[in-house]
Formats: sequence, structure tokens, C-alpha cells
Amino acid sequence: MHNLKLIILITGCVFILFGYLRFITDEKGNVNLNNYRFTGGLLLVVSGMIDGTQNLVKRLRSKNSVSAIAIYLGILLFYIGFSI
Repeated sequence: MHNLKLIILITGCVFILFGYLRFITDEKGNVNLNNYRFTGGLLLVVSGMIDGTQNLVKRLRSKNSVSAIAIYLGILLFYIGFSI
């Protein structure tokens, strides 16, 4: 049971990290570290989550909607992992 919980939590971490990294990268896949030195790009992630959620409601597939799904899935896996 402990191994299953650990696998679920690690998978949730990977999904959240995947979504976060997709939000803070530009079109070429680069991260401008000077902009994210203190905040970690939190404003970019929050605005991307809002845009992604709006795209999900409209049933559009975009970079932000895929990232939002990944973060929501990671949060759901965290909830399941800590509930076990």
C-alpha cells in the first residue's frame, strides 16, 4: 500500500511539474530566468491556468488547456495519494 501511495504522489508531482514548465517556456522552449528569479513565474502560471480553464470550457485545445489539464490531474493525484 505504501508503494502505491508513493507512485501516485510521484506521478502527481510529475504532472504538476510538466504543466508548470509548459506555462513558463516560450515558443522556442526557452525560459527567461531573469523574469522568474523571485516569483518563479507564478503570475504567468495563474494567468495560464485561467486561460486554459476558459479554453477547456469552450472545448478548445491549446497549449494552456493541456497544461491546465496536467496541473489539475496532478492535484487530483495528490488528493488521492494523501487520502489513501
